[in-house]
Amino acid sequence: MPLQLELIHVNAASPSTRPPILLLHGAFAGAWCWQQVQQDLATAGWESYALSLRGHGNSDGAMLLASATMNDYIADVQVALDTIGRPCVLIGHSLGGYLAQHIAERQDVAALALLASIPPYGLSGSLTFMSALHPNLLMGLQSFALGHTQKPESALLQHLLFAKDTDMSVVDDFAQHAQLESMAALSELWMPQFWKNMPKMPSFPVLVLGAGDDSIIPYGDVQMTAQAWGVSPVMLPEAGHAMMCDRTQPLLSECLINWLAQIA
Repeated sequence: MPLQLELIHVNAASPSTRPPILLLHGAFAGAWCWQQVQQDLATAGWESYALSLRGHGNSDGAMLLASATMNDYIADVQVALDTIGRPCVLIGHSLGGYLAQHIAERQDVAALALLASIPPYGLSGSLTFMSALHPNLLMGLQSFALGHTQKPESALLQHLLFAKDTDMSVVDDFAQHAQLESMAALSELWMPQFWKNMPKMPSFPVLVLGAGDDSIIPYGDVQMTAQAWGVSPVMLPEAGHAMMCDRTQPLLSECLINWLAQIA
C-alpha cells in the first residue's frame, strides 16, 4: 500500500494563474516549518504546498524511517509533484534543497529556490566546517541523530539553527517538533560527490540563498551551489540555518516574494 504523505495546501489569497510552489523541508523537520512562509506567500498571491517526507510530520513511514534512502525521498517529492499535476516552483531548504536540485535536473520546473541548501556534491564540506568551528554543536547534533537523546535541547538548537536574539519560545517550539532523521539517507551525502558540481544550464530562474549566521552550511558551499547553477548567491546576513523559522523569517519571505515577482 502506498504511503500517505502530508501535503499542506494553502491557496493564494486571490485567484491566480501563477505556477504553484512546492516547499521541501530539511532534515529533522517537516511541512510544519513552512507555516508562516506559506501564509506570506498566500497574501502575495501564490498558491503553495508543503510536503512532509516519509516518516516526517504527519506522513506515514515513521517505523521505517531509519532505512529511508535519498531515492525514497526523491520518490516522495515525485508523488507530491504528480498530485499537484502542474510544473512547480521548487523551494528547498537544506536537505530539501538537495532533493529539489535532483528533481530540477531531470524534469520541468517553473523555477528553483535553494535556501541554505546542501550543495550538489554533498555534506563533506559541512562536516569539515562544523568539525573545525562548531565541534560541540556537531557532537550534540550527532547525539540526537543517533537517538541518544529523545528531543534536542533548545540551547543546542538556538546556536545550531537560529539567528542571534531569536525568541526562545520559537526555539522551544522547533525543538518540540524536531524529530529523528534517516541516517541511511544522510550517510549517502557524507562522501564527496564532486562530479555533481558540474555547471548546469537551467532554462528556468534559480535563486541560491545563504544564511550569514549559518552554523551548518558554510559560505563556500553556498558559493559552490550558486556556481553550479550559474547564478550569484544572495545572502541574508543575520539569518540562521533555519531561516524560515527564526526572527529573520520576514526577510526571507520578502526576498522570496520579490524574486517570485520577477518570474510571474
